[in-house]
Amino acid sequence: MSVALKPPRGMGGVRAGGRGGPFAVLDIGTSKICCLIARPRPGRGCQVLGRGYQLADGLERGEIIDVEAAESSIRAVLHEAEQQAGEQVTAVLAAVGAGRPRSHLMRVERPLNGRSITDEDIETALGRARAEVLGTGAAVLHVVPVEMSVDGGRPLRDPRGVKGQLLDLLVHVVAADAQPLRTITSCLERAHLDVLGLVAAPYAAGHGCLTEDELEQGCLLVDMGAGATQVAHFTGGNLAFVEQVLKGGEKITADVAYGLSSSLREAERLKTLYGGVLWRTCDDNIRLEVPLIDDADDEPSGEVSRTRLTFIIRSRVEEIFSELIERLRNGSDVLRARPPRSIVLTGGAAQLEGMGELAEEMFSLKVRVARPRGLQEVPGAEDDPSWAVAAGALAMASGGDSGLGWSDGEEKRTLRSGLARLKEWLRENF
Repeated sequence: MSVALKPPRGMGGVRAGGRGGPFAVLDIGTSKICCLIARPRPGRGCQVLGRGYQLADGLERGEIIDVEAAESSIRAVLHEAEQQAGEQVTAVLAAVGAGRPRSHLMRVERPLNGRSITDEDIETALGRARAEVLGTGAAVLHVVPVEMSVDGGRPLRDPRGVKGQLLDLLVHVVAADAQPLRTITSCLERAHLDVLGLVAAPYAAGHGCLTEDELEQGCLLVDMGAGATQVAHFTGGNLAFVEQVLKGGEKITADVAYGLSSSLREAERLKTLYGGVLWRTCDDNIRLEVPLIDDADDEPSGEVSRTRLTFIIRSRVEEIFSELIERLRNGSDVLRARPPRSIVLTGGAAQLEGMGELAEEMFSLKVRVARPRGLQEVPGAEDDPSWAVAAGALAMASGGDSGLGWSDGEEKRTLRSGLARLKEWLRENF
C-alpha cells in the first residue's frame, strides 16, 4: 500500500532519492501502540509499507512503568508491521506524551548590522532559546519559530535574504521532563532500534488531523487519549502552545465501573456501546443490563437506565473540559493574542456520542470531530482516530514540520534534535 503525503510546508524538508532502508514511526500511548513502516519517495512523500497495532502493556499516562512489558509490546507491534511490509527496520521516530510536555515562549534578538539574514542567523537564535530551556534541566522536544520580524517591521514567514539591523524571533520551545523520555529511549534501544528522535504527540496529532486552513487561521487540536487529554494550538501555520490534562478515556471507564459497581472490562463495553454525553428524552426508558462484580458473564444481576450512564460519563468529560479551559486561560500570551477560531477533537474518547456538541457548548467555538488525514490508502486506518498521531508523525518526517528543519550546529553534528536527526539519517541513506 502507498500513501502520497503532502510535500513539506516549512523551510526544511527531506531530500529523498537513491537507495536506503525504510524507517518506522511509533505512536506510544497509554492503551495502545501504533506503528507505520514507510519508505521516502522522491518528490512524493512516503510510501507506507506496513502497519501494526497492539494494546500497550507497561505504560501509564504515556510513561513507561514496566520496561520489560513495554518492550514486549513494542516488539510485538514492530513484528506485526514488519510482517506486513516484508521489511525489517532499525530506525524509528517515536511520538510520545510522556514527561508532561509544556510550552516556553521567548523572544530572541540577533544583530545584523545591515547585512542579509542567513540560515546561520536563524539557527543561532533558535539555539539560544534551546540552550536557555536546557539550562533548567528539562529535555527539549521541539524548537519552533512562531514569529520573525526585521527592525520592528511586519512578521515575515521567511526572512532569509532580507537586510536589516536586528532580527527578532518569537520562539516556542516544547520541553518535557527528561527522565521519562530517557526511559522511552532506553526501551526502544533495548528492542535494537536506532531512535532518530521523539515527537510531542499533540503536535503530531495536529499534523495528522488539521487542514491547511485550520493550521493557518488558528485551531486548537484536542487529542482525548486513554491516559491524558493533550492540546496543541496552531496559528500562522506554526505550533504556538501545548498543554495536557492527565485525565482521559481510562478515567471515564473507571468512573463507570465505580458508579455501576461493575468491572473495568464491562464498564469499557458499556461506554463503547451505549456511552454518550447528550441527554435524550427516551434514555430513562432504555434499561441496560450490567453484570455486577462476581456475576457470571451470562447472568447479569444489575440494571441501569441509559440516563445514569450518560450522567456518569458527562460529569467526567465536563470536568476534563473545565480544567482544560482553565489551563488555556492561564496559557501563553500568544494564545491570548491569537485565540483559536475552532476546535478539532480526535482520539478514542472524542468518539463518544455528542462530544462535539458538548465541546461547542463549553468552549463557545466551532468544533469538529476528526480522523487522520493522508491514510486513505491504508485499509482500516483512514477512519480510525487511533492513527491520528502516527499519521501526523509520518507527515512531519516527510518534511511537513513548519520550520523544524532549523537546528543549531551542535544538533547537526550530534544528531540529537528529533526531526533534524531523522532528516539527516534520510539524507545519508537516500
